[in-house]
Amino acid sequence: MGLYKYIGAARNEKPREVLIEADSEKEAREKLRVRGIVPVRFLGEAAAERRSFALKRSKVNTFEFTRELAPLLDSYIPLERALSIIAESSAEKEQRDFVTSMRQALHEGKKFSEIVRSHGALFPPYYANLIESGEETGCLPEVVRELHKFMGESKELKDFIISSSVYPAAIMGITLLVTVLLFTVFVPRFANIFTDMGREQPPSMQFLLGVSEFAKYAWWMIPAGCMAFWYALKKIIGEDELKFKIAGQMIKLPLFGRIIIDLEMCKYVRTLSILIGNHVEIIRTVRISGRIISNPVVAKAFASIDRKLKGGDKLSAALKGNPFVPSGMTPMLRVGEESGNVGPMLEKIATNLENDTKLKIKRLLSLFEPAVIVFLAVVVLIVVVSIFVAMMEINSISQGGPSL
Repeated sequence: MGLYKYIGAARNEKPREVLIEADSEKEAREKLRVRGIVPVRFLGEAAAERRSFALKRSKVNTFEFTRELAPLLDSYIPLERALSIIAESSAEKEQRDFVTSMRQALHEGKKFSEIVRSHGALFPPYYANLIESGEETGCLPEVVRELHKFMGESKELKDFIISSSVYPAAIMGITLLVTVLLFTVFVPRFANIFTDMGREQPPSMQFLLGVSEFAKYAWWMIPAGCMAFWYALKKIIGEDELKFKIAGQMIKLPLFGRIIIDLEMCKYVRTLSILIGNHVEIIRTVRISGRIISNPVVAKAFASIDRKLKGGDKLSAALKGNPFVPSGMTPMLRVGEESGNVGPMLEKIATNLENDTKLKIKRLLSLFEPAVIVFLAVVVLIVVVSIFVAMMEINSISQGGPSL
């Protein structure tokens, strides 16, 4: 998907700058025609904003913005007035300036979805598409309300993952710290005993001392080697193909791979429920929903859904046989189609899938904790056994000394 920039004019309106998200320039012109806008001049393809790893984190909170906007639109307050109210109530200057700039863009005649796209790095990838669907169907308050709910559930899931990872991360950090101290402090001091005695170090001690020397002076070779290997693979295979292969291997991992797939399905099904619930045309619904899937392997499996729908299949039939769709989703969706409640049924499926995903993440983290402890135990065992063998060597030397 690209952003195409035009100077266009609707009937009885002045020409203005228009941003259109489409797969090609032809599709962009078709979208302009549907919206009743005549393209006056093509300004080219707009460069998509990317998230940068800036040292200063942006204080703009799009979730808080959506949370404040939803009840205002539900109260039939015009969008421009709603933005004014949000700007006045914002405590952070950066947030206030952000909302004020959106309000100014509305005064210039831009659509709300176009304004959101111009701040693409701040909003989730699905945000602008859903806003545009709300504008075209006249259901903007309902869409914003669903967006707030969707973003809240996504935030809750992310917070759950972070909070559940704190204890395992702490254990992993302590394990690494203990391992580093063993090999950089304790082992070298013990090895000095043999040096002071003028004796050759036993093989077990030589092994530990070699690991210690590597940990102190050559640790940088590991990240440097990984970076060089990654760069070489990108040159040989190509960046896109490499990402595709890595994504394919990630979803094949036991336990972890299924969680990756379920997280993608949570976003996909939730977006379907929002769009269908707000009466967005089904072909466009599956296209928008497919674009928010970040894993390229999973996204490829859903690329042909719109073609199946154009061929006359229902959504349940189009999704049937897809290896990434949860097993119970297709029968439930078929029941929703037969009863005329596809939107509510998809919402139930999404809620159940999110709850199941949380449970799987919790189970995975519960397995991670003992795995880290076992790893620490193995490292300590290797060190202890090696030191014990060395002490036995010292003992044999001391016992044999007087008889010489």
